[in-house]
Amino acid sequence: MAVNPVRITLVPKGADADTAAARQFVVDLKLDTEKGSSTGPFPAFGRIGDFRKPETLIPFTLMMDGRLDTGTYATDAQRQSKLDIRNAPLSEGAEIALIDGDRSETFVVQTIANLLD
Repeated sequence: MAVNPVRITLVPKGADADTAAARQFVVDLKLDTEKGSSTGPFPAFGRIGDFRKPETLIPFTLMMDGRLDTGTYATDAQRQSKLDIRNAPLSEGAEIALIDGDRSETFVVQTIANLLD
């Protein structure tokens, strides 16, 4: 099994450039190149927001079940936002769901960059 550490950038599907930058997800994962997915079993780390505007940045931990832990909630029951990236096929243009309760929003993989290059 070949595993590469990668940085994945996701943007809201259909968003204009400013909205996409303000709401982009950047997450570092280990990509199983044979399966084309990242399964864990490990937490991953990333940030939400526009790197050009530090006040918009929110760091997070992507838990093994896909939940986003931004550290802003007091209990696990309140940490219900889920980025459905675990086990999803990962390639540029792939669609990933952000699920928050009964709402869902589609994000698109904009880039996948190898971290060891």
